[in-house]
Amino acid sequence: MLYNLYNKNTKTEEEDNNNTLLIRTNYSLYDIIQMNKIPTILQPWVHLYRSTPKLYLPYTKIDIFFSLLCAIAFSTLRITFRHVLYYFGWPVGGEDTYFAAACMTSFWHSTLILPGLASLLLSQPFVPSGKLETSPQWYQDATHSILSYCTGYMIYDSILGYVIETWQPGIGPVLTTDDWTFVGHHILTSLYMLSCRLISAGHVSAMILMFNGEFSAPIMNMHFFLEKALEQECCKGIECLPSLFAYNEQVFSIVYLVCRVMVSPFVISYVSYDLLFKRGREKRDVPLWLAISWMPMCWGVQFGSIPWIMTCMEKVKASSSMVGNGGEL
Repeated sequence: MLYNLYNKNTKTEEEDNNNTLLIRTNYSLYDIIQMNKIPTILQPWVHLYRSTPKLYLPYTKIDIFFSLLCAIAFSTLRITFRHVLYYFGWPVGGEDTYFAAACMTSFWHSTLILPGLASLLLSQPFVPSGKLETSPQWYQDATHSILSYCTGYMIYDSILGYVIETWQPGIGPVLTTDDWTFVGHHILTSLYMLSCRLISAGHVSAMILMFNGEFSAPIMNMHFFLEKALEQECCKGIECLPSLFAYNEQVFSIVYLVCRVMVSPFVISYVSYDLLFKRGREKRDVPLWLAISWMPMCWGVQFGSIPWIMTCMEKVKASSSMVGNGGEL
């Protein structure tokens, strides 16, 4: 198994499992030595999580400060992107500008989280319902870091994207049906990740679903950004933009179909089987009632992606027809 490649370099860290409740804010020589045994991709995640102050949910050991810090960072990034677009001629206060800035921030989120998720999933045995406490301390910290990072994104987008930017004086936030769908997705995803951390189990199920869901996100956000750019007067002079959009659209459609049609059903099915039916342990690491409550979250996104699956299939068919007739993309 691939995770054995990591385990060869992390076995001494396993001896530190008794310190699972210890939060280090200052590095000792021991910490520095242990950091060298952590996969390189995960070292920044571990360092950031261990270095930030801790603010725990009442009566728990779950830190929420890192999530709040990430939410502030994402908000700052989105506002910065918005002003960069203003500088290049995008309409000030325009819906297209707001949307494009949101896509750029989402691109940043998914591009950073994917390598970390891949490293976590490869570095330990793949057991969707397994416990977190049996893993090395660095793995636990990296898991909390990445789940907190994603939770911070959900908090930021829910508040800035669906409250502040949709606010109308005297009325409040005005949301469309699609907006409410995204808000619901953010809330349920955050609850899934939070419950994993509370029971210290099931984190692998959350991460593999997240990895599969986010895999097409960088290309998708680039697709949305280019689509809006084509409509802007300030971008009319960019001759390569239509061709870039056309190629991006085809790549995105293919990647999305692979993730959602060829991979996702099998991943979700295995996760569901492991959470609901797999035996072999003296007791469930994930309570059955909680595993059942996760099922709508697991399958809801898959069924919710059907309209996009149909759209991507049409894009691929149209592209194949054009190529077959000697046309260009």
